[in-house]
Parts: sequence; structure tokens; C-alpha cells
Amino acid sequence: MLIFCVLLLAIRYPEKEPVVRYVRFQTKRQDSDSHRPSGIFVALYDLRDSGELATHDADELNKHLDWLKMHLKSPACLKDIGNERAISWFHPRAKEPIRRVRAIVEILREYGVVIDQITTDHPGTVLYEDGWQVVAKPPRK
Repeated sequence: MLIFCVLLLAIRYPEKEPVVRYVRFQTKRQDSDSHRPSGIFVALYDLRDSGELATHDADELNKHLDWLKMHLKSPACLKDIGNERAISWFHPRAKEPIRRVRAIVEILREYGVVIDQITTDHPGTVLYEDGWQVVAKPPRK
């Protein structure tokens, strides 16, 4: 009887899949293609190329950026025609990339760059996914 009750409960109340909250770091500046706030890498390259960075901050930014370039793929779909609105999100299991981006955020904030961390469980139409990131077209506003 006990086994029957357990089976009945399992059928009536199936285990829910955990909600995945994708993570994005973005600026306040709107991207002209996606019509969404630009991502952190736009702000990073703007500041790095501005000549305003102190040497130790530039070295720290480049250390994290080099690691990210070595370990994160740059999905080709971002350059495909028709994918101009696509934006990138970190999967929550991307612990080390997120840690490094947070270190970059701290440096950017020291120079007055406002970066927001946002999350979603629905990034849009997924165009690319790997173990650490998702590229998706967000729903139209």
C-alpha cells in the first residue's frame, strides 16, 4: 500500500525542473542593433581604448580578458545576418567566467562606468548554447 501511495504522489506531483537563471552584465547605453543595453565587453573595450586606465588597472583588465578569450567561445552566430538583435548570457554554472567578469565590473565602476547585473529564465530564442553561455534573440518589445 505504501508503494502505491508513493507512486500515486509521484504521478500527481511530478518533480519540477529547476529554474535556470541566466546572467548578463550590461551598461546603460542602448545598442543600436539589439535595442537593448550594450554588454559589458563594449564598455570594457571603450574604457581600455580610451587611454584613461591606470597601468595596474589595464593589466588587471587584460589578465581577465585574456582568460575569457582563451576559455569562452565567441559564437559565430553573433556575426550572422539576421542575428543583430542577439545578446549573450552566462549560464549560472559558469562560475569562473562570472567571477572574472565581476572583477572587471569592479574596475569599470572605479572609472564611473555603470554596469548592471540582470538575470532571466527566458533569454529569448536560443541561437547558440555551450556549457557556459547562451546567445539568444530577445523577444521584441
